[in-house]
Amino acid sequence: MPFVAVIYVLIIVVVLVDIVFTDGRTVRGVPKPVWALLSMALPLVGPIAWIALGRPQKDEAHKDEAQEGGTEKPRATTGSAPAMDVDTQAALFSAQARERAEQQRRIAREQRDR
Repeated sequence: MPFVAVIYVLIIVVVLVDIVFTDGRTVRGVPKPVWALLSMALPLVGPIAWIALGRPQKDEAHKDEAQEGGTEKPRATTGSAPAMDVDTQAALFSAQARERAEQQRRIAREQRDR
């Protein structure tokens, strides 16, 4: 029976080390301290919940590492439109803002001239 306690303690230690060394931005569900408390308080259910529900998925972790490396510009997508980089979006926004401002000036002149 003492071996069961040793195995349980080892599971808790491994899960706590995993929680501590996991990037807090990629943790799913609740914050890291709550996952640590759940893992210690709920026998065997807490560590299983961390592995199944809280731990970041592999593709999320790799995506964050690639963005931190600075090799790619962040891309924003809206709906089904193709992805544009930030510079293209800023230029498009500026052009749309200038066009809208000119349209508003034209409407104001027309109303003033009436």
